[in-house]
Amino acid sequence: MAPVHVAPEEAVSIHQDIGSRQSVAMHWGTFVLTDEPMDEPPRRLRAALERQGLNETNFRVMQHGEVWSPASNL
Repeated sequence: MAPVHVAPEEAVSIHQDIGSRQSVAMHWGTFVLTDEPMDEPPRRLRAALERQGLNETNFRVMQHGEVWSPASNL
């Protein structure tokens, strides 16, 4: 999926490169498309954030069916 998706570690780098205040993880756990466990992407994201010294609140992982308005958090 690398040509059209980024890995969690790459997403953290992009978050830092563009100076994002808030990023949102998406397209995880909905369909089994890979050999990885369904919950692996958010676990890898948390680990990548920790390695970079970033707070998990800077990168929102949406839960299935969750509704969130970014305007309410700015």
